[in-house]
Amino acid sequence: MGEKKKYTLLVVDDEPIISDGLKSLFEEEFPDIFQVYNCYHPKKALELFKFRLPDVVVSDVKMPKMTGIEMAEEMRKVKPDIHVLFLSGYDEFDYVYSAIKQDADDYILKTEGDATIVEAMRKMVELLDSETLFMEEFKSAQTKVTYMAPAFKQQALIHILDGSVSTEAEFKDTMAELENPLPEQKKMLLLVGTLKEKVTHMTQENILETVVGLLQKAYGDKIAYIHKVIYRKSFVWLLESEEEELPALLFVTALDIQKMIQLRLGLLMYFGIARESVSWKGLSAGYGSLWTEMQRQAINEENSIILERRELSISDSFNGEESDFEQMLAPITEKLRVMEEFLMGENFPAFMEDTEDILKILEKSKRHSMYALEIYYSLGNILITFINKKNIRPRLASRIQLMELFDPGSFVTWEQAAAYIRRLTDAIRDICMETQQNTMMSITERTKSYCLSHLSEDLSLTVIGQAIGFNPVYLSRIFKQFEGTSIREYIENCRMDMAMRLIQNSRMKIYEVSEKCGYQNTAYFIKIFKAHFGMTPQECRDMR
Repeated sequence: MGEKKKYTLLVVDDEPIISDGLKSLFEEEFPDIFQVYNCYHPKKALELFKFRLPDVVVSDVKMPKMTGIEMAEEMRKVKPDIHVLFLSGYDEFDYVYSAIKQDADDYILKTEGDATIVEAMRKMVELLDSETLFMEEFKSAQTKVTYMAPAFKQQALIHILDGSVSTEAEFKDTMAELENPLPEQKKMLLLVGTLKEKVTHMTQENILETVVGLLQKAYGDKIAYIHKVIYRKSFVWLLESEEEELPALLFVTALDIQKMIQLRLGLLMYFGIARESVSWKGLSAGYGSLWTEMQRQAINEENSIILERRELSISDSFNGEESDFEQMLAPITEKLRVMEEFLMGENFPAFMEDTEDILKILEKSKRHSMYALEIYYSLGNILITFINKKNIRPRLASRIQLMELFDPGSFVTWEQAAAYIRRLTDAIRDICMETQQNTMMSITERTKSYCLSHLSEDLSLTVIGQAIGFNPVYLSRIFKQFEGTSIREYIENCRMDMAMRLIQNSRMKIYEVSEKCGYQNTAYFIKIFKAHFGMTPQECRDMR
């Protein structure tokens, strides 16, 4: 009996050659990861799905009797957390794009080839591994909750957070209740979380412990110890660490944890990260400041991780750097939203103009400015979302190091970081332009080939659009943009060239030439011929 694979994959396509080919491709590329099954009919796939409960489904969109979208909806009724990757033809693009937002993890155009499919599946494996790690930690947390620190240790943290420890003697007694506390003068990183939904106390305890496990796995010995407690409507984690770069890294880790909680538990957790480390005696004030900031910034799904805005000291105000950022951050945030729309619409001139404005601000900031870090990560999030959506990571990786996008610590100055963002946006633009150019070339070449093969038939835009697989209006626009002439003009030129050859080199009658060239009305054919060549077909023949 073969070794058990990590995950199960189901391939569904009504074309056996594609279904079988994908099965072989995945077995070859992921021999130790996926147990692969395949079938050719959606209803058969549903039966197999209920029996195997696969982790991933790769499916064609348009299939007889049931679409891939409809099939995925039925599968989600059985297994809500199923991951679906759709395969799409050119003619299904608009349909898939609207449906993908609700049902699929990704989509791939069939014309993009095996390399793109394999890369998308590698991303899927990374996601599955992350989810598996999260669930392992969550299950482990369920066990650990039983053996959690005694209530008096939790109560000690709550007393400190409440600010109810007033005397030095009370403070020392409270500290004695804690496990592995840092010396009083040392400081800790403060991470606060809160859930949008109401859950049971047991689920709260499990989440509290799960986040501890994920943080320990992410940072290892960079964190000496993590104190945790459920306080009022929030989760509080205190990280004992002397790593200067950890606050910046914590922002990215919080994003990952947030995504896993939403995917696996169906819960939206908001996080707040204190901009400055706190001491035990300053914990109550630090928590209060961060919690107030989280409420002030009116957390929502688009802004669900908050970096606290530090109160300015006199020296900060005198220097002016943080004051300027405080004033500029709101309009920058609004500009980033507009920039995201520009990028998703591939309006690169507008996007790059706004990007340059922001990068000029970034270049003037202090090296350890948390405002600058927030702007950098916000811009990075926009770029990585676009890269993933367009599936251009493999092509980008051959031109620029993508790992640096979420590692600002690799840059000595913000000038270097800004220069990197410029190179990255240039590379993204170039790849998209190349892709657009190649796509347009492919569309126009297929259109020309079809027209040349069917000159004697009906060549209306509707007929050509159905044959090529594109909306007629869109097809006409692309053809004109790439060829510099309309489809109608191209067809007429081809028909006239054909007519001239037949008139000069054959014994066919004029009406026969007319029909051969796609004109059923001979009088109209003669009129077009004369307009094109300055003579009638008969006059042309008489000149031989």
